[in-house]
Amino acid sequence: MKFADQVVKKVQETGPLVVGLDPHFSLVPPYLREKWLKKEGTTWEALSHCVLEFNSLILQALTSLVGFAKIQIAFYEALGVPGMMVLKETIEEAKRKDFIVILDGKRNDIASTANFYAQGYLSRLEIGEGLILPSFWNVDAITVNPYLGEDSLQPFFQEAKREDKGIFVLARTTNPSAPFIQDVGEEKVFIRVAQLVEKWGEEVLGESGFSSLGIVIGATYPEDMKFLREEFPSLLFLVPGVGAQGGDLSSLRFAFRKDGEGALINVSRDIIFSYRREKDDKGWGFEEKAKERAIFYQERLREILR
Repeated sequence: MKFADQVVKKVQETGPLVVGLDPHFSLVPPYLREKWLKKEGTTWEALSHCVLEFNSLILQALTSLVGFAKIQIAFYEALGVPGMMVLKETIEEAKRKDFIVILDGKRNDIASTANFYAQGYLSRLEIGEGLILPSFWNVDAITVNPYLGEDSLQPFFQEAKREDKGIFVLARTTNPSAPFIQDVGEEKVFIRVAQLVEKWGEEVLGESGFSSLGIVIGATYPEDMKFLREEFPSLLFLVPGVGAQGGDLSSLRFAFRKDGEGALINVSRDIIFSYRREKDDKGWGFEEKAKERAIFYQERLREILR
């Protein structure tokens, strides 16, 4: 089944909410951090074990309630080798719990190097003499940066097509200075990116009518989101920026087609650290509070889609 059809099916089961596993170390519940630092000292290993337990409890609480997990790789890379092993274990646990896993890596490089990113994350490594290793990470989709142009994106598109995986290309990002580059030109850069993704996506259209190649469009730019949805109805949108980044919930209606499909709405800190809304000093029961907050967002999204 093509990635886009997997997404549509999962959305029909659980809704379009995506939980972002972005474990800001200073926001992880203090009781967890204290537990592991006391046990293993102030080490990379201690913080990595803390993150793994945090992720596991979040995933367990949200299983069957949320269908998608977006994992931001920066937090794991910052912890070195221990952190990367936690990334691997988190991906595997999320997939065992039937989440569709999107790795937020924003990867890319010149085409020859991009090929290794694409194979390593999405498909398999061809190492010569007919020898093949399966993808170590084996995620369902990855975010990529289009700055280097079409030839740098082709390896990702090709591997996604071969393995029925997904790609989300940065188009309109959430950060305030995004327009400095993304608005350049009479035909704005973010629109040209969407056009490029749409062209390649014609080869991986699913039965749902959506392409397995989508774009990232921030909730902080609702008018641009509205324009892109009208112009590119076959593209899946991955929409960050809700919650801590200030994106307006009501504007999310622009991300969806009139049939209520086509967008995944990512919320990270406002769900996984929702225990902080109640000024809980230690964070006991944070996973249940995350579940309550996820239910809030699911209900709001249903209201918007109605």
